[in-house]
Amino acid sequence: MNLQDDPGAVLRELMPEQPPSGSFDLDRIVSDGYKARRRHRAVLASAAATGVAAIAGVLALSIAGLPGVLVDDPPAAGEDPDPALSGYPMPGEEGFSDEETAQALTDAARDAFAPLLLETGLFQESDFTTVMYEPTAQEIQEYAEEHGVSPEEAAQDLQYVADRGELAFSGHTSPGNYGQVQLYSYLASVRIGLDEEGAGGRVLLDVEALLPGGWTDEPGPTGEQYFPQHLIDDDADEFERTGLDDGRVLYTAADGCELHAAVVYPNGSGLRASWDGCDVDGDGEVAVDAGRFADAVLAMPETDFDTADLHGVGEVVDVPPGWLASDDSWRPWAEDGALATAVDAGTVLADRVPGAVVFEPWVMPELDPADPVRDGEVALRQYVMNGEMPVEGESSPVPFELVYTLPGGWVPGFGDADADGPYLSDCRRGDCTETEVGGGGTAYVAETRVEHDANPEMGIDEPWFEGEYEITVVDPDGWAVMMRISFQDPDFGLTAEELTAIVAALPAPVYDADAEPVLAE
Repeated sequence: MNLQDDPGAVLRELMPEQPPSGSFDLDRIVSDGYKARRRHRAVLASAAATGVAAIAGVLALSIAGLPGVLVDDPPAAGEDPDPALSGYPMPGEEGFSDEETAQALTDAARDAFAPLLLETGLFQESDFTTVMYEPTAQEIQEYAEEHGVSPEEAAQDLQYVADRGELAFSGHTSPGNYGQVQLYSYLASVRIGLDEEGAGGRVLLDVEALLPGGWTDEPGPTGEQYFPQHLIDDDADEFERTGLDDGRVLYTAADGCELHAAVVYPNGSGLRASWDGCDVDGDGEVAVDAGRFADAVLAMPETDFDTADLHGVGEVVDVPPGWLASDDSWRPWAEDGALATAVDAGTVLADRVPGAVVFEPWVMPELDPADPVRDGEVALRQYVMNGEMPVEGESSPVPFELVYTLPGGWVPGFGDADADGPYLSDCRRGDCTETEVGGGGTAYVAETRVEHDANPEMGIDEPWFEGEYEITVVDPDGWAVMMRISFQDPDFGLTAEELTAIVAALPAPVYDADAEPVLAE
């Protein structure tokens, strides 16, 4: 064991002969979680000349910080932030991707992995070819005449990718610590067992090229709830780390019919790949040689990514563990629980607002067989239902949405409107308030009222109004219920206070309170 791997051992090595006055549990202080220990190794390693009381004070403050907050010491002037404790912003509407980089990775991956895939007998060489649509001579001529361009320019404009084929990379983002920071990568997958329409099936091969930032090469659980995230998990039947002469580091893990491999490059980027050849539908395993699989990973070149947006993370809210999106064990009781919850909520609403109704609910997340769920992704567990209720002054019942969120993977409060963070509520426009309600709960109320001017160019001849209430009540037991209702009348017949009282009166959801999040540990 290295001392830097055990903050408690470091502190005990530095402890003076006479301990400081007052009692404190050193092991308890340094055992508040891997994330805190990881963040503060630099503090411990550089504090050799400091008394233990000062070090323990730094640790206790850093681990505790404000309630629920982990605070990082900012780097000194002129120093670059630790890449593992850094991340990227939420990408814009166009997402994150660079086509030239994506194509270079695609070409390299097809050279490296296609031979292994072809040997399974499940693919053809044409599956690993990008097919371009080539316009006809007539299309080129007509386009050139219509737009006044040369035939060469017309041909280029009309050509497009008809099919990128298998193992094609595209930009991918994953949330670090429940969306408080983003990790950037390029991801490509190969699926088997697809139906005739190309849907369903499961992932056989997964290859991900990671930009520096937000991850560590120290092995550990690979779920998104961790920050920094781990590149590869060493909880396997066989695990090995190999340092190479060119500065790369290779990790390999074999766990039954699953193979995992990862490589860390000298420039701080990384790449990982997984092969899941398990027999799922009784068709037998899709095996691959572990050595050749590792060679394919090593054949992938180092990539110089654009890291201009990489920034250090100052504060990270510590979020209760969330649920793996791929875990479907809650489905049997969740569907019954959602229905019972909708009935109970409808009864209470009808009592508070005669004529109010709640319609049939559904459960989120919904697992779509055509949409691959990656191991380690986390998701909120929610009951979602629509309804309507009469409101004074409105000619017809007003629709609303109810969302019950079960414990795990979120924290109360308002998050940033432009970020996908751990909060249930955000504050986009208008007024946002926090207030206590009966039973020890807290209501987070976002009220939006916007007056729009007439816009004849858009066909809007008169000023118009839009409003919305989004009211989230968080119960001390850890669940929450949110009501969202929109309106177009500035004199809408219900105030924020009246709606808050209605939401606060809604019953608890029916769920298995003893069920615990299934983590990738």
